[in-house]
Amino acid sequence: MIAKGKFAAVGSQNGDLAADNVVSRLRQRLHDARATGFKVRMEVLDDEQASWCVISGVLTLFVDLSQTASEQLQQVEETLSAFEGCRGRERNHAEDLGKRAA
Repeated sequence: MIAKGKFAAVGSQNGDLAADNVVSRLRQRLHDARATGFKVRMEVLDDEQASWCVISGVLTLFVDLSQTASEQLQQVEETLSAFEGCRGRERNHAEDLGKRAA
């Protein structure tokens, strides 16, 4: 009987472990975003897409609070990837302009 109770507790914790893993990855990615220079705003976005923009010179990342942690993580991943893509294009554009000027 005691062994059953222990295994049952472990089984229920495994479901929580998966959720904890998503939450910890979300926290890490939000930390990464802040380290990159983003101000993170967690708001209910209604029908708006979670994304990023520059507000008064501050990079701002919007995360939709009405979504699950897993969906928020996916939004943050997609948004940071889009930002990196934009930043990469800007860098390439600046290098091209530098080459043309030389």
